[in-house]
Amino acid sequence: MKKILAGIFAVAAVALIYFYAAGSGRLNKELKHQLDTELSTMQQSGFLVEARSSTPKKEHFVISFDDPEKMAAYFKRVGANATVQDIEALKGLKMGVDITYQPNLYSALSMDLYPLTLPESIRNAAEDDEDKEVLAQIEKMLAAKKILMHIDLRKDLSAFKGYLKDIHETLGDNSDAVTLSMKGATFEGTLKKGALSTLTQKITSLGVESSDGVKALADKTVATYRSTGPSPYDMDADYSVAKITVSKNAQEGLTLNKLNIKTSEKEQNGLLTSSVNATVASTTMKGQGQTIVMEQTVFDARTDNLNAKALEILQNSDPEKDEAAFKAALKQLLSKGLKMTINKFAVGKIIENGNNLGDIALNASLGLAAGVDFAQVEANPMLLLGAIDATTKLSLSETIASMIAKDPRAMMVMMLIPPKEEKGKKVYNLILKNGKITVNGVPL
Repeated sequence: MKKILAGIFAVAAVALIYFYAAGSGRLNKELKHQLDTELSTMQQSGFLVEARSSTPKKEHFVISFDDPEKMAAYFKRVGANATVQDIEALKGLKMGVDITYQPNLYSALSMDLYPLTLPESIRNAAEDDEDKEVLAQIEKMLAAKKILMHIDLRKDLSAFKGYLKDIHETLGDNSDAVTLSMKGATFEGTLKKGALSTLTQKITSLGVESSDGVKALADKTVATYRSTGPSPYDMDADYSVAKITVSKNAQEGLTLNKLNIKTSEKEQNGLLTSSVNATVASTTMKGQGQTIVMEQTVFDARTDNLNAKALEILQNSDPEKDEAAFKAALKQLLSKGLKMTINKFAVGKIIENGNNLGDIALNASLGLAAGVDFAQVEANPMLLLGAIDATTKLSLSETIASMIAKDPRAMMVMMLIPPKEEKGKKVYNLILKNGKITVNGVPL
C-alpha cells in the first residue's frame, strides 16, 4: 500500500499546495497546468497516464505500471524503498484514480483508487480453464469496483486517512471454491515535503477459506511505519496480529497468539544496520492426535556493516543477465566486513499433550573480516573459513535433550561430544575461529 500511496500523493501534492494557498475558487486553469506538469513527470518515471478527464471539481485518469526500473527510482525519490523486483510483479497493472476537490478543512482532496486490470504476472499465470474462470471472476470484481481504496488528504498536505472497501467474495466453483474476506481495513499517516513520513494500517479481520474446510484467519492486524532519516533505509516498522489461525478441522491446525514484530534500519556513512525483534505469546499445533504448545517464543537479531549502494544494486539486478556486475556488487556489499548476531532465539516452555518438556535457547554471532579476496575464495572456498569468526550457544532442558538422544545419530554425536551442564541445562558451545571449529572445547 505504501508504494502506491507514495506515487499518488506526488500527483496530488501540487493540487493541494495550490488549493491551500489560493482557495478552491481559483483552481481551474492554474491547477490543471500544475497537474499536467506532475503527470508528465510520472510518465517520464515509468508510469503511463491515460484516459484523463476533468471538471472544475473532479479529475479522473488511469495510471499504468509500465517501466519497473524507472518506477523503482521514482518511488525511492518520494520515500518508498521499492526494488525493481517489487515493481516487476505489478507490471501491467492499471489503477483508476478519481479525485474530488472539497472546500472543507480535512478532506480538501479525496481520492478513490481501484484496479482496472490485473498485473501481467497474474494474467499470464492462468493456463487451464479453471484458472481462466477464476480470472474472469476477479475481472468482474474489478469492473464493479469491489476492490477500492478511499483516501482523504488535509488541505496543507500534512496528513491523510482512508480505508479499503470490505471484501467478501467466493472464487471458483462449488467443488473447488475459495472465499476471501477482509473487514475493517483503515489507514492514516503524515507527509513531509510530499513524501511519506508515517503510516499506520489496521485490519479487523483477514481470512481465506476453501471449500474443503481449510481456513486461515488473522484477527486485529496493526502495522506502523516511520521514516527516521533522509535515507530511504532509515525507518522503523512494527507489526502485530492478535491471533492467527490455520485449521483443517478441530483436530488439526495451527494457532499463534499475540504475534509482534519490530524492525529497524539505519544508514550511516553508506553502511546499513538492521534489527528485528519478534515475539509470540503462544503457538499451538494440533495434528495426528498430538497437541504441542510453545509459550513465549522470542527471536532477536541484528546485522551490521552492509554497503547500502551495493545492496540496492543487488536488489535491482539479475545474476543470470549480468553475473559480473552481480559478483562485483556482492563483493562491495561485504567490503567493510559483516556482522550478524542472533541475540536470542528461545522458547520459554514447550508442552506436549499436557507434559512440560522445558525450554530451548540459542544465541549466535557471525563476523566476516573486511577486505576478503573473493577471487581467491572462488578458487578455494576453504579460504573463507579463515575470514569468519562465529560462535553459537545452544541450551536445552534435560527432558528435550533426552528426547533428541533417542535418535541414534544424535545419540552418537552426544556420546562423542557430551553436552556441558549449566544450571540444570544441557549446553553446546560451538566456536569457529582462524579456520578451526571446536564444540565444547573439542576440535572437529
